[in-house]
Order: sequence, then C-alpha cells, then structure tokens
Amino acid sequence: MNRILAELADQQKIQDMIASHEPFMDILAEVTKMVAREMPDATVTFMMYDSADETLSLVTGEGLSESYRAAMQRVKIGPNVASCGKAAYTQKVVITPDISDDPNWADYRESALQENLRACWSIPVIMDNDALLGTFSTYHPTPCTPTDDQLVLIMRAAGLLAFALARKQDQRALRIQSQRYQSLFNYHPDAVFELDLDGRFVAANRSSENIAGFEEKAILGLHFNEFLKAEYHDTATQAFDQARKGIPQYYEVVAYNISGDEYLIEVTNLPIIVDDEVVGVYGIAKDITSQRESELKLHFQRTHDMLTGLSNRAGFESRLTEDLPLAKGHVAVLLINLDGFASINDGLGHAVGDHLLQAVADRLVAGLEPSDFLARFAGDEFGVLLTERGRVEQALPVVEGLLSLLARPFVIDEHVLHVSASIGVALGRASSKNASELIQHAHLAVREAKAQGRNTWEWYVGDVDSTVREHIELRRELLEAVEHDQLVLYYQPLVDAVTGKMTSLEALVRWRHPGRGMVPPGDFIPLAERTGQIIDLDRWVLRHACQDLKNINAGRDKPLTVAVNISPVHFRRNGFFDEVKQALDESGLSPEKLELEVTEGLMMAGSEKAIELLQNIRDLGVRVAIDDFGTGFSSLSYLRQLPINKVKIDRSFVRDIDSGRENAAIVEGIITMAHHLGLEVVAEGIETEGQRNDLVNRRCDMLQGFYFSRPVPLDDLLQLPHQLPAADE
Repeated sequence: MNRILAELADQQKIQDMIASHEPFMDILAEVTKMVAREMPDATVTFMMYDSADETLSLVTGEGLSESYRAAMQRVKIGPNVASCGKAAYTQKVVITPDISDDPNWADYRESALQENLRACWSIPVIMDNDALLGTFSTYHPTPCTPTDDQLVLIMRAAGLLAFALARKQDQRALRIQSQRYQSLFNYHPDAVFELDLDGRFVAANRSSENIAGFEEKAILGLHFNEFLKAEYHDTATQAFDQARKGIPQYYEVVAYNISGDEYLIEVTNLPIIVDDEVVGVYGIAKDITSQRESELKLHFQRTHDMLTGLSNRAGFESRLTEDLPLAKGHVAVLLINLDGFASINDGLGHAVGDHLLQAVADRLVAGLEPSDFLARFAGDEFGVLLTERGRVEQALPVVEGLLSLLARPFVIDEHVLHVSASIGVALGRASSKNASELIQHAHLAVREAKAQGRNTWEWYVGDVDSTVREHIELRRELLEAVEHDQLVLYYQPLVDAVTGKMTSLEALVRWRHPGRGMVPPGDFIPLAERTGQIIDLDRWVLRHACQDLKNINAGRDKPLTVAVNISPVHFRRNGFFDEVKQALDESGLSPEKLELEVTEGLMMAGSEKAIELLQNIRDLGVRVAIDDFGTGFSSLSYLRQLPINKVKIDRSFVRDIDSGRENAAIVEGIITMAHHLGLEVVAEGIETEGQRNDLVNRRCDMLQGFYFSRPVPLDDLLQLPHQLPAADE
C-alpha cells in the first residue's frame, strides 16, 4: 500500500509540474526518479526523436559512460535497430529479454554489454496525434522481462512524458500566437471546457458535444456535477476547489451522456490565472471507457484461459500466493491431467478436442464448491485449489469424486467419448515457501499417478529438500550450462552395413557439470523437454554440430554427414526453419551434409503443417530421417506422404533379431517397404556381430551401435579409423 501511495504521489507531483509548465528536463528528471525508485537496479533513459533525419539521441541516462552516450547520438530508427530504434520505428513497446542474443542489437551489443546492460524495455513516447517524441527505456543488468506492474509503470511514465511534451508544445503555441487558442479549444480531440468559480459551464468545445452529446448552449450555466454520477460528486468538487486555489488536478469520474449512458472520463482541471488571480477553471475530459475496457480485457486475457473462461496458470499461482499465508498452509492443490485426450484430439480433430475440454471444465465446475478455485493450466491439464477443504480427510473425497465425475462418458457433437484422469495432490504446510513449489509437488504426484496406470490419484509425500529442490536446482543449472559452455557434443558413427565404412555421424549432447561431473542424458533431457529448455539445447547442438563437421571433414576423401535430433516442441516452434538456415550460413556447411532426425509421433501429430515444413527443409537441401521408427502408431503406408530420406529402425526390434522371429519379421518388412519407397534404412543398437550379419543379409543400408563405436567426444572421433569392422564374407 505504501508503494502504491508513493507512486501516486510521484505521479501527482509530475502532473502538477506539467500543469505548472515547468521545464521539460525537470519533469523528465522526476519521471526518471519515479521509475528508478520502483526498479532500483534499472538504468532509466530517454532518447529524443528528430523528425528531420529520423534519428534518436540520448538525452538522459544516469550512470552511463560518455562513450556509450556518444554512441547513442543520431541513431537512425528502423525495424532492426536495437530496442529503442525498433520501438520508435514501429511505435510499439519492444521488450528485449537478453541483449546478448538479440540480432537487432548486433551493431550496439558490444557497447551495451560493456555498460553491463543485458535487457532493455523500450516504450515509444507518442502524442495523441501519433507524433513520435522519443523513446523511454529501462535497462537491466541481468536478462529479464517486465512484470505486469513494471510494464504499467514504464508505460505510465512514457505517457507522462508525452503529456509533458504535448503540454509544452501547446503552451509554446499559445505563447507564440495567442489567437490560435480558439482553434485549439474548438478542435481539440478531447472535451475542453471552461468553468466559472462556482463550477458552472462558461464555454465548451465541439468535442464536448461529440463525447457527451450535449450542445454547448444546453450546458451553459449548469453545474458540472449535474452530468456526473452521484458517487463521484465529492471527488469532482474537491478537485475543482483545489483548481480554484491554483492547484491543477487530475482525476477520473463516471459521467452520463445525453442518452443517460455511463462512461468513464479522465479529467484535468487547470486554474485560469490572470494577473496572478484565479478567474476560472479549465477542464479537459477524455473518454477512456474503451481504453479501460481494453485494459481490463488485456488483464483478463493474461490471467484467464480463452477456451474455457477459467483462470490460467498465472491466475492460479496468483490466487494460491494470496491464499497460502492466509490459510496458514492448510490448502490442497490438485493437478488434473486427462488420460487419453491426445488420441481424441489427434484422431477426431482439434475442434472436438476443444469442445471436450470445455465440457470437462463445465463438469469440474459443477463438481466443486464455490469456495474452490479451478484453472486450466495448458492442454489437457487443470488445477484445483482447495482452501476450505485443504486437509487430508477433507480433500480425499473431493479427489475421488472428481475421478468418478470425469470417468462418465462425454457426448461431444455426434461422438460418445471416454476419458479418465490422473490426479496429483499436494498439501500446503506451514513450511510451504511459495505457490510454484506446491504446484511442482502436484506435478510430481500426477506423474506418479500416470506411472501407476492412470485413472487414479497420487499424493505427494516426497521431501522437498531431496526431491523438488534438486529438480529446481537442476533446472537452474541447466540454464547456466547453455550460457557457460558446459555442454559438449559426442558423436556416434553410422557405417555402411557391408563395408563398415563410416558414412555419417549422429550428434549427441552431453553435460559436463563443474560439480556433478558428467550428468546422464536421461537426467537432463526429459527435464529440458518438460521445461521448454530443450529448444535452447537443440539450437546449441544444431549450431555446434554444423561447425564441428567442417573440421571433421577436413582432409577426408568422402565427407561425412551429421544427424541432429530435433525435439517436437522445437520443430513446431515458429522460426525453426530460419534457425536451421542460420546454422548452415554461420558454419558454411553444405545443406546436404546436415540431417535432421524427427520422431514418428511428431509426423502424425503435425500432419499437413509438419509435412509442409519438412518439404521446405528438403528443398533447402537438408536431409530428413524418421528416428525410432516402428515405436509409434502410424501406418507404414503413411511414409509415402512424407518428404524424408531415411528411416531408423528402433533398437528394440534389433535386440533379438537373430533369435526372435517376430522382431525379424518386422525388421524385414520395414526394410523391404522402405526400399520400395526409395528410402535408406538404418538399424540402431547393433551390439553383436550376429546382429550385424543378420541385418546385412536383410539388405539393411547402414548400421549404428556399440559394436562399431560408442558415442565419443570430437577428439576421440578424429582418432577412429575411417573403416570399422566389415561384415563376415
């Protein structure tokens, strides 16, 4: 509350300065102090726009070096010019979470990093007539993005500067040519009016009529409160009394238009001073109804799921953060994950899937008490917060009831659908530190429920120190691993089945932790996939594999290709195609020497969009392989539609190929079918000479496995012979 009051006091002081026509640089200094007080680690700057040559120049920025100030003079604006240049060009807010990897900062990155500027949030300062005045920005010493409150603060600061500059220009215009006042009064886009010292209308401009619907002659002599909602009379009267004393005022009230409809107006009262005496009060009123509705809508969208109308995860965490201390830990968090939803969504289409999620939401609402809080996190995942039923004996009947409720069939369009749910339950305790930790406990519990066979619930009973904290710590350290070059690539050769000659390599990422040593891929790859960090890992592997292959192929008579595994979440990400092209361009690697390995399930889930993207990649010259083929649920004939070069038979079929008839028949069928389609076939997991010989006899093209080489680091790879053991003659 103290922070809010301080912020309001700051704004009031600045508005008073604006209304009193104090110098712009003094107003700018106060705006800067206001923002710096709320974000003490930030460097606050303002760059003035010169329309003559469309450039920005740094005006203020406490603590910045002279060299950086010099670099920030006469900066040409453009769509790719750092953050401020882009914000000025697009006239939109530009948030740069990390300057070090933003391509728009290429020309200024070195200067910024030398100043310890790692993130930049830039807001264009624009007048009501869309004229650009400059950019207001905050720089931060660590990569970050603004909270909602921070974003509102800097946007409000930019608005104050726009208002100050606008008022400065208005005042200058009036000072230069006073006869222009009447035009300004009449044609101002906001309602402008004059009140006598009793608060009665003396004059009103055309916009007043446009906004409220009343002609000037209809309101002359009437008191302003006659047009305001009764509960706002005191607010408006107090502001008017202050303006009569020579103190400008700014406030919001609800008014009535000529139709009797309510609308929200933003009012500025300015004293009319003649010869040091207040003779009346000017009013400037702006209809902000639509603006406020948009703000509320935006806030709703930030905290709610648009499909179901429920709160989203952010809203859930906010509510849990509020309730946890009030309930003294006695809350229960239920994480509900639907079983079998993916097959319905993929098989019957997303429209049916969306309708099912809406029906699930409605059923959950019906099965909960008004005091319970329901949210949809993402996909087929819902969260429930129980505050009045947060103890074990209270929460268990709720969990059992929800399982039964969801097990009943759903009728969606013409389909009768059956789903069940896996529910993870976590109890708040007096020692529970935050909402995220409690939600993570529920995530761990629902994962265990899935492992127990689904359509069940599991209670989180793990110790936070040994379970969750280790998970959170590992996630943080994985971020550092990418940033601090702790990752290393290992390579496993693929060989010609008959000759044993090395034909290509598969790039596999490893983590050399400074304290833990080599972290097994099985520990960090699933974590990266769950948290989205797999995108950064994929990107790192793609870039370094392309660079390494240039060195690997140096001096080789027959250059090798390199295969990189691409996660489904990265493949579906906008801009993936551009990232592949950039990795090739930066390394100078020929596209045909790069192969991307994607999963069979990704192809089935992505269908037309995935095929189109694969075709674009193939057109670029890059090869594509289906990894772990045979483990999914797709029809073999589906391969005819895919623009691929190769299939890799999963090791589970190879393991018993020389003794198991079923596996041998499957492998034989895959090889024959793939060859008929003109595809190469790789068998993974070759560990014995018998497996190798059997696959040679079945005309498999290439082999990969420990029999030839384990995955090895680059230096060891370069020591391997070009030809590994050949098949028995």
